[in-house]
Amino acid sequence: MTTALVVDDHPIVYQGCRRVLQDMGVQTVLDAGSVVAGYRSFLRRKPDMVIADLTFSGDDLGGLSLIRRIRTSNVNARVVVFSMHNDPTVVARALECGALGYVLKDAPPSELMAACERALAGEPHLNHKLAMQVALLRSRADSMPAKDLSEREKQVLALLARGNTYDQIAAKLGISYKTVANASSLMRDKLRVKNLAGLIRFAISNQMDS
Repeated sequence: MTTALVVDDHPIVYQGCRRVLQDMGVQTVLDAGSVVAGYRSFLRRKPDMVIADLTFSGDDLGGLSLIRRIRTSNVNARVVVFSMHNDPTVVARALECGALGYVLKDAPPSELMAACERALAGEPHLNHKLAMQVALLRSRADSMPAKDLSEREKQVLALLARGNTYDQIAAKLGISYKTVANASSLMRDKLRVKNLAGLIRFAISNQMDS
């Protein structure tokens, strides 16, 4: 009997995934609404496949840590990301964490079904457009080295990549909000990125959120 686990904090997404999985012949479809609940369900129920979002309320890109934890506990685990994030940096990071497939939420149900079928067979899935974008991103991976960043800046950048706010970073590192803001401003200049989103993309593409 095939079992799948859907980890997403939106019930309507779970219902949609459930219909696709049932159409495929998956007999048991489990659900979890958070990273913690998803990991616990994975350990307890040992599903044949996991479909996971990357963003959860209060935990932006927390799905990346879920994928890492699942793959650490079972190197053969089959995870398909079902996300609204179409940034190739985020896609590449999900694949590096161990996802077998990546499907955008605006894709037709047939693509999600294809990704799930391939995952169950142990095969990867990524549509052509995303695959090309990821390949181009990786070809530019060495164009923005992090060697010029201080250790403090690297700490701030890693926490930004995990979805922390300036206030949260200040509390975790025991520094002021202003220090965090200034460090972010200096990093934007050093790395030649325009905004906070650019900093986060840089951190993810250079695996600084590990």
